[in-house]
Amino acid sequence: WYQRRVRYRPDHLSGRRDYLDLAAFDYDLKVDMSESFHWNVKMIFLYLVAEYTNEDNTVNQVVLWDKIVMREDNPHVDLKNMRTKYYFFDDGNHLRGANTTLSLHWNVVPNAGLLPNIRGEKHLSTILPAEYYN
Repeated sequence: WYQRRVRYRPDHLSGRRDYLDLAAFDYDLKVDMSESFHWNVKMIFLYLVAEYTNEDNTVNQVVLWDKIVMREDNPHVDLKNMRTKYYFFDDGNHLRGANTTLSLHWNVVPNAGLLPNIRGEKHLSTILPAEYYN
């Protein structure tokens, strides 16, 4: 991880006049999805999830990035120095110093049959900064 930042930003999304915590990451991601493709796989939907707890909610999950890998695409994803694709907002001010677990999940979209949701085996835990970044 290159940088982890937490900012204090106005909440323009919900109409409230509160300020919310906004976290941002720079990261590398390298994954080979070739073993997940077989005759009944049309595409794979990859997404990176941040999970943390606070006193208001025992489970908080935020999708930070996603990508669709089609059958005919290169199944090797190799990203360098990427920023989060989606905002990492907390519904309060609970991100400073939060122990956050990042994990890669994916949905295998078959040609026919069930749509399984899979969580990767490797996870990365990090502690967000305790101070706001300007």
